[in-house]
Order: sequence, then structure tokens, then C-alpha cells
Amino acid sequence: MASMATKGSSISGRDFCCHVPGGIHIPSHRHRSKRVSIIRANSRSNPQSLDLNKVNGKKVNGSPRVVEGGGAPFDFDGYKVDHHSPHSCLMGRFVEDRLVYRQSFIIRSYEIGPDKTATMETLMNLLQETALNHVSSSGIAGDGFGATREMSLRKLIWVVTRIHIQVQSYSSWGDIVEIDTWVDAAGKNGMRRDWIIRDFNTKQIITRATSTWVIMNRETRRLSKIPDQVREELVPYYINRVAIAAEDNDLDKIDKLSDDTAERIRPDLAPRWSDMDANQHVNNVKYIGWILESVAINVLEEYHLMSLTLEYRRECRQSNLVESLTSSSSSHANRKADVVEFTHLIRLQCDKAEIVRARTEWQPKLTAHLI
Repeated sequence: MASMATKGSSISGRDFCCHVPGGIHIPSHRHRSKRVSIIRANSRSNPQSLDLNKVNGKKVNGSPRVVEGGGAPFDFDGYKVDHHSPHSCLMGRFVEDRLVYRQSFIIRSYEIGPDKTATMETLMNLLQETALNHVSSSGIAGDGFGATREMSLRKLIWVVTRIHIQVQSYSSWGDIVEIDTWVDAAGKNGMRRDWIIRDFNTKQIITRATSTWVIMNRETRRLSKIPDQVREELVPYYINRVAIAAEDNDLDKIDKLSDDTAERIRPDLAPRWSDMDANQHVNNVKYIGWILESVAINVLEEYHLMSLTLEYRRECRQSNLVESLTSSSSSHANRKADVVEFTHLIRLQCDKAEIVRARTEWQPKLTAHLI
């Protein structure tokens, strides 16, 4: 898929070692060493050295239990992690007859903003990571970035055309979130992917998201119809379910900004090499940071970003220089009294060609609910 996966937010089943909160690194049987004996000795002399109930000294929501003995998915020289531990599900699994993929993540210190809560970029990264793991765990993954086998044979890749995210509350450092994702058809030649994010401890839904994807040829960079062979791979995983009801979804047109209508313009934004994804263009999450570059600092300090809609118009490559435009707006019909709304545009600086249109809604931090 045309996005960059999150960095290190989940524990992959491919790992040969167990990484547990608190910074403890327990080698696998394949890599046994004297370190295991040292860990055991330290744990007897200093019980705090093997405290799996905390992340960076903070108690984790739904703290795990560590038991000696059988019946656990991990066995590292006598230490067994309970099946009921929230950390056992960080690897991801299918639920509901393999139609829904579920994975949990710990909010890391490098995924929070100045107010010590997860950022919108973090949420987008976690959504993308869950989606990619859904494909790779399904048994239909090819050699591309989220592409199926039949897509890889035809040099096809996924690209996103629209994403809408609604945030009820932001998680804090050390919290565990649980993400469900699933897919369905979107018209004749598109696919819809939805997500819900829950607080792992309370099971309260804190974020909902929906997106539309189409297929592009990775060599010609032109959109393509979904081949019948690809459709046959996808249909068994389709489920007729939406994360955001139609009446709550942001389907309104996003107006195009110009030099005359924009209130703030931030020029000279250059993609870095690290901004590129496996499909050789700027990853989707990067655009959020560029959008925020033209938002007034008082809005960033005093408001929470509670709703984000992105409409992707064209690719951005590393050689491109871009501009970020922002203007306040009151056109959205479903606006609440205390919500501040903005319209955004990311465009090429050279010829002003549109890359992304966006709309954001912000709520005062004093009234926005935080878990």
C-alpha cells in the first residue's frame, strides 16, 4: 500500500526474541546466552528488574501476568507470558471468521506530542501498520507493499484516494490500543478499508476511520481497473460493515484553496529520503505534518485535532518542492458550536498542481476528552 508502516509499534511474529515493556530483552532459544542467567539472577535480587506491568516506569492499562509453567504462547528459559496478557495480542490475529484483523499497540514515547498524547500521525501509522499486517497474515500477500500475489504478478500497487478519521479521545504514553480493520468493495474498481481503535483496558472506541483505495500500475503510474484475478483474492475477505455511519461520514466537497483564498501559506517544504515509502513516493502520513506547518501555533497549542479528511490528487516524489495552504472555514454542515474548522491544500510549488486537499476540525483542549 502507498503508505509507510509505523516504526516499531508492534511485536512481529517473525521476531526471534521477545521485547517486553520496561526495556527487557529476552533472547530466544536460538540465541540463548549467559544474558538469560544474568536476568534471572537480577530478578531474584531485584524484583523490579522483571516488572512487566510497567512501560517506562508507568503502569500499563490491562497489565500482563507472567507465570512460571506451561500454557503460554512464549517460553523463554522458564519465563512464560500468559495467553491472557495484552502483550500476547500485539502480534495480531483474525477474529469473526477471519473477516476482521485485530492487533494491539503500546503508545511509545516517540509517538506522542508536546501534551504527552498520541499524535494524528501516530494514529495514521498504526492504522497503516494494521492494514499491512492484515494483508500479510491473510495468505494472499505478494512481494509488494500490501499488494496481493495477483497484483504483484501484474506490477500493480494500492494507492489511497480518500481517508477520513474521527478521534473521540487521544491515548497517552504507555497506553495500549486495540485496532480492528476490515475491507469491502468500493464501487466497481475500488476497495474500502475501515478501522476502529479501542482503549485496550476499557474497550471504549476512541477512533473511527474509513478509506478508499484504487489500483495503480507501479511502472506507468496510471490507475488500473481491478483484474478479475485480484478481485477473486479479495472477495472472500469482504465484510459489509462500516466504521463510520453514512450520516456521520465527511463526504462534503473540499474547496480548492488559492493564493487569494488562503490565509496562511508555508512554502519550501521538501520531501526527505526518509519520507519516501516502498512504492517510491511520499508516504501518506507525511502530508499531515505538512498540513500542520500552515496552521497557526495558537490552534496547535489550544485545540485538539478531532477530525481529519484527506483527498489525494496526485503523487509527490522526492524531487518535488511543495507548499502548504490553510484557511478557516465554516462551510461544513455538521459543525458544532465549539469546533474550529480549516480547509487545507498541499500543492507543488513549481506549477501549483494539487497533491492533497484536506479538511480538519479542532476542539478546545479544555473540552476535548482525554483518556
